[in-house]
Formats: sequence, C-alpha cells, structure tokens
Amino acid sequence: PTLVRTLQRVIGDETRADCLERWGSLPGAVVACVGGGSNAIGMFAAFLDDPGVELVGVEAAGRGLDGLEHAAPLNRGRPGVLHGSKSYLMQDENGQVLTAHSISAGLDYPGVGPEHSALRDSGRVRYLCADDDQAVAAFHRLCRLEGIIPALESSHALHVAEVLASQRAPSTVIVVCLSGRGDKDIGTVGEHDGEGAHAAG
Repeated sequence: PTLVRTLQRVIGDETRADCLERWGSLPGAVVACVGGGSNAIGMFAAFLDDPGVELVGVEAAGRGLDGLEHAAPLNRGRPGVLHGSKSYLMQDENGQVLTAHSISAGLDYPGVGPEHSALRDSGRVRYLCADDDQAVAAFHRLCRLEGIIPALESSHALHVAEVLASQRAPSTVIVVCLSGRGDKDIGTVGEHDGEGAHAAG
C-alpha cells in the first residue's frame, strides 16, 4: 500500500504546486473518489500534514446505503482481511466478503486500502458517499458547464464537492481529483438515463 501511495502521490504534489502558483495558498478542501483508494491516497498524501486543508474521500452509495447494493466499506463496513491487508470491508456476519455495487466499475469494490482505514479512524480524512443518481447528475453538469466528460468514478467526488461548496464561502478553493475520462462511461450513463426516462414515463 505504501508503494501505491508513493507512486500515485505525483498527482497530489502537482496539485499542491499548482495551487500555490495559481492562488498563492493551499486549497480549503481536496476531494477524491475512493474505491480501492489509490488515486485518492495519492492526492491526499501531499496535504496530510496541512491541518488547514480538509480532505474528503467519496465512496459509492450505489442504490442506497440502507441495503447491500453499494460500495461503501468505510461507511458501512467493518474491519476484516482481504488480499492480505486488514482494512474495512463489506462482509457478512461470518466474515465472508459481500458483492459490491456501483454504477462506476472503478468503485465497485468491497474493500479499501488500509491507509484509508487508518485515516478514517484518525479523523484526518472524512469519508462521504454519493449514490448512482447523484453521480450521473454531476456527470451531466460537468459535461454541460465545462465541456469535460468526467469518469463516473470522479463524478461521485464532483457531487460531494458541490455540496461542500454550497456550505462554504464563495472564495473557498475546493480541488476535485478527476481520476479519469468518461468516454468509457457514455454507454452506462445512457442506459441509466434510459431506465430513468422509462420509469418516469
């Protein structure tokens, strides 16, 4: 896990440098989606020692946290061992790993890297959730407003960033890690929108 963080932290280091160059200060918050957690730990690594920077990871609430069709082990799981690491997992009462669900294939995972578990328990990073519908809505908004097609993974983080922005002063800088392009997700979004339109009709 530390190797993954070391290799991925270039995104955090570059973001930190860009913020200082562009605004002369660090951001008020950094938001990144969390499945296994590699892009998020890379993004957060550069800011862990800056208490003034809020770090927010976003898990997939899927079809809702009250059922089992989600991918939110940090919010609804408990400690267990998967792939040789002790971390938060989605598991049943016998410790068997449960199947996860997210509209995003990149977040559809029942566990998370152990560093995220430690950051959750320490309180340094806050882990929130966005469900399938919220992620798709954020996907559409970024496409429409900026002409950027975000990955569905990143769209979860975009939703939470919008919520955070509505709760803070307009001058607050919130950085979102766009972990990938959404070209691969167009078909999935179309299916989701078609199902929604059919249900509404």
